Amino acid sequence: MEKGSQRRKGELPPWDIREYKTLDSTNLEARRLLASGAREGLVVTARHQTGGRGRMGREWFDLPGKSLMFSLVLGEVGGFQAAAMAALSVLSAVVELGGRGPDLKWPNDLVYGDRKVGGVLSESCAAEGRELVIVGLGLNLSYLPGELAIPARMPPTSLLVEEGRSWDGVEILRVALRRLRELWKKGGQAWMEAYRSRLAYMGSTVTVNPPYAVAGRPGKREEEIRGVMRGVDDEGNLLLEVGGELLRIVSGDVAGG
Repeated sequence: MEKGSQRRKGELPPWDIREYKTLDSTNLEARRLLASGAREGLVVTARHQTGGRGRMGREWFDLPGKSLMFSLVLGEVGGFQAAAMAALSVLSAVVELGGRGPDLKWPNDLVYGDRKVGGVLSESCAAEGRELVIVGLGLNLSYLPGELAIPARMPPTSLLVEEGRSWDGVEILRVALRRLRELWKKGGQAWMEAYRSRLAYMGSTVTVNPPYAVAGRPGKREEEIRGVMRGVDDEGNLLLEVGGELLRIVSGDVAGG
């Protein structure tokens, strides 16, 4: 656990890092630990998950020791903000450690082009008498091409394949936690600018696959929609230009082209 001075309002608490060899899910373990008295600042990491989950109930596959998987608990922040800050922190860590780093695909993926190297899942949780966010992140580190031949919505890849070198997950996590603390201190506008600077597909035509929701329109849409990606607003909505109209997509999956 990190040590430091007394916490001031608006600051992140010291990290309380719990390391495991194998877990069903780091998000589930974080939830269990919160129920047993753990607090904001909890970080759960494992070398292998037997029941990892992605967004919309999708399964997260990993081989022991070949991925970085962790969940952290944050307060005073919404689900999109927590997920975006976690993804940006890992991206920043890869860059700091000498890599090009992945881009950030709205709403929750880390990608190299159309290949997915990582994903984020944020979930709300009531603890300490208030609402907290558990944000889990999985990052493929050392998979060889032949180990990535698994069914997926996006072709999977790894840092080893994309960056051409080996990576230490413990070191990436250490740097990412420091970078997250730095982002937190800078405030929302600063880290949102950094997040937008690494958004995948900016200015390109993308497809939003159903189901998805559009701000100001009732219900979920069941037909795909294509438009030009214009960014992400401060609430985490995708800005999609369709036929001269700028739509705010509240939820959905984006694909290039």
